[in-house]
Amino acid sequence: MNWRKLTAAGIMLLLMVSYGLNIFAADQLPGEFWSLNEAYLNAKEAGDDTALIAYGEQVIELLTSRPETQQAKEVLASRYYDVADAYDRQGNFETAAMYYEKYIPYGKYMHWDDGVKIAEFKVAQYPSTVQGFTDAVQPQRYFGMRNEPESGVLYGEVSEQTRQSESMILLYIDYGNMLSDWDYSIFEAARQRGAAVEIAWNIQGEGEAVKEIPNQKEYITAFLEELNRYPDVPIFLRIGAEMNIWDIQADPEEFKTAFRIIADLVHEKTEHVATVWSVSHASTWGIEMEDFYPGDEYVDWVGISAYMIRYFQGQEWPVEERYSEVSFGSGDAADPLMVIRETVEKFGDRKPIMLAECGSAHTTISLSREHSDWAVNHLRRMYWFVPMVYPQVKLMAYFNTYVPPETNDYALTHCQALEEAYQELIQAPHFIQERFDGKPKHGYQPLQDAMVLAQTTVPVYAYPHVFGDDAPLVRYYIDGNLVFETADIPYRAELDFTQYSLGKHELRIETISNGNVAATAHYQIQVAEDIHITVDGKELQSDVVPVMENDRVLVPMRTIFEALGAKVEWDEETQTVTAEKGWTEIQITLNESKMRKNEKEYELDTTACMINDRTMVPVRAVSEAFDAKVEWSESEKTVTIQQKQPNPLYAGIQHLVGWISEFIS
Repeated sequence: MNWRKLTAAGIMLLLMVSYGLNIFAADQLPGEFWSLNEAYLNAKEAGDDTALIAYGEQVIELLTSRPETQQAKEVLASRYYDVADAYDRQGNFETAAMYYEKYIPYGKYMHWDDGVKIAEFKVAQYPSTVQGFTDAVQPQRYFGMRNEPESGVLYGEVSEQTRQSESMILLYIDYGNMLSDWDYSIFEAARQRGAAVEIAWNIQGEGEAVKEIPNQKEYITAFLEELNRYPDVPIFLRIGAEMNIWDIQADPEEFKTAFRIIADLVHEKTEHVATVWSVSHASTWGIEMEDFYPGDEYVDWVGISAYMIRYFQGQEWPVEERYSEVSFGSGDAADPLMVIRETVEKFGDRKPIMLAECGSAHTTISLSREHSDWAVNHLRRMYWFVPMVYPQVKLMAYFNTYVPPETNDYALTHCQALEEAYQELIQAPHFIQERFDGKPKHGYQPLQDAMVLAQTTVPVYAYPHVFGDDAPLVRYYIDGNLVFETADIPYRAELDFTQYSLGKHELRIETISNGNVAATAHYQIQVAEDIHITVDGKELQSDVVPVMENDRVLVPMRTIFEALGAKVEWDEETQTVTAEKGWTEIQITLNESKMRKNEKEYELDTTACMINDRTMVPVRAVSEAFDAKVEWSESEKTVTIQQKQPNPLYAGIQHLVGWISEFIS
C-alpha cells in the first residue's frame, strides 16, 4: 500500500476557499451583507466556530433569499464550506454533511476541484444510517464468471500462514518469474485440499514495466502453461494490482493494453484461470481508478486491497486536517463498507468482487502504538458486514504478515486477540469452508417494506454506520415496543413473531450513539402463517416464505420448479414464467388467473403475484401439472408433494432426448 496525502496545491486551494473573497461588487450584494460579513470575518480570525456558524448561516440565508448573482455564488461557495468545516470541527457531522452537500455545486462553479472532492467524501461518510437484514438461502448475486461460487465467500490468507479450513490461498509471484518449488508446493496443497489459489502477479517495475508487456507474450504463454498443470485448482490471476497508487505511475492506455493482452491469452489458453483487475481502495490524489479499467470482456473479477488503518500515514492528524483520513478511509473513516463502496458501486452490478488482500492494523510502528481492540472491532465489521451488505463480494484474503519497514502491522501471528477474533469470524455462516466447491450455511437479504415473514422466530441483523463511533447500540422495536437491544456485531436478534397476529406490523431499527438516536430504519412487514413444503420428503428452502391466498398456498416459482426438476425461464417483457419438464410445458403470467399446459388453458383459483421481488405461483396447480401428488395438512401447516417416478424406459428416452438436444445446441 502506498497512499499519498493531498497535494500542496490542493491544500493551498482549500486555504483560499476558507478566506473567502475580499472584493465584491457593491451593486450585486445587499447592503445588509456587509455588517454580517464583518462579524463573520472577525469570528473566523478569532477561531470562534460558534460565532462563525451563526454569522455564516445568516449570510447564507440572506443571499439565498434573493435572486442569485455571480458575486453571490462566489460568496456562498466559501461560506458554505466554512460553515461546514466549523460544524465538522465541533463534531456535528450530520449538519456538516448537509452544508458540504450544499457547497458542492458552488465549489464546482468556482472550479475548486480539491474542495469539491473532499466535500463529496464527507457527504458520503458523515450521515448516520442503519440497514436491516435477515437470512437468505438462495444466491443474491451471481454473474456466472470463471470460478465464481453462486453464493458464499471463499476465504483464506497468505500462503505462508494458510490453514486447512480455508477455501483459498493467497500466493505472491512477481511478474517475469516462473513457478518456484514453493509455488509448486502450494498448488499441490491446494489440489489435495480442494482449495482455490489467488496469484498476486505483481509488476515490480510498475508503469515502466507495463510498456514492455506487449513484447512478452512468450513468457506469459509459458507461465500459463505451468498453471495448466493444475487444471483442477481454480486460480484467480490478479494482474498488476493497485495500479492506482503506483509510485511509477502507468499510462492508463498502456496499462489497459497490457491487461488485455494477458487476459486474451488467459481466456484462450486456460479454462480454470480467472482474470482479476484489482485496485487499492483509495487512489493517489488526482488519479481515477476507472481510467485503468480494460473493459468487461477482459475482466472476470474485480479486486480491492482494503485495509483498516488506525492512523493515516502512521501519524495523528489535527481535527482541521480530518480530510486526509476521510479521503483515504482511515481513522474514524475506517468503516470497511465505506472503504470499498466506490469500487463495488462502480463494478459490482456486473462483476463478482474480491477483497484481494485485506487486513486490520493492530500496531502502528511509527508511533510505537498498539491498538488491538480497535483492530478486532474493525475486523469484525469487515468479516461480517462486507458479505452481508455486498453479496457480490465472494472472496476475502487476509494479509497475515508484516513486511518491514511498513507503517502498519496486520499480522495475526503478532496479535493474539486478533488471531482469536479471526478464528471465530471465519466460522460465520456465509464463509465457504475447506473446499472451493463447498456451500455456505446461508447468506443474507436486506429487509424491505411489505416483506413477508413467517409466524415463527426470525433472525435479523443490522449494519449501522455512525461516523466516529465504531460501537453503537442497536435497538429493535415491533409495533413501537422495544423487543431487543445489543451492541455486539453483527447485532443479531431472534425476533419471535409467534407473539404477533397475522397481518401487518411495523419493525423499527434504531442506532444509538452517545445516548442519542443516530439513525432509524422503518419496515412495514407482513406476518404470515409458518407454512412448510416438502418435495419427495425434502423440505423446500426459500428466501420468501410460502403464503396463503384464497385458501391456496403460493410459493416462489423458481424454488418450486427447480425442486420438481423443471427448467425455468422468465420473460420480463410479458411477465410470464415458462417451466418445462420432459414433454410437459406450463406457462403462467403474473396477475392472471390462467395457466397454460401444453397449449391448453386451465383456470386458477388464485393468481400469480409478486412478493418480496419474487414471483409466487400456486403450489398445488403447478405441482399437479407435472403429475405430482399434493396433500395439505392443516394441523401441521404443511404441503406434501410426491412426484410420480417414471418407468425406466420412459426415463431412458427422456435422457436420450435431453442428450441429443444438448449435442445439437
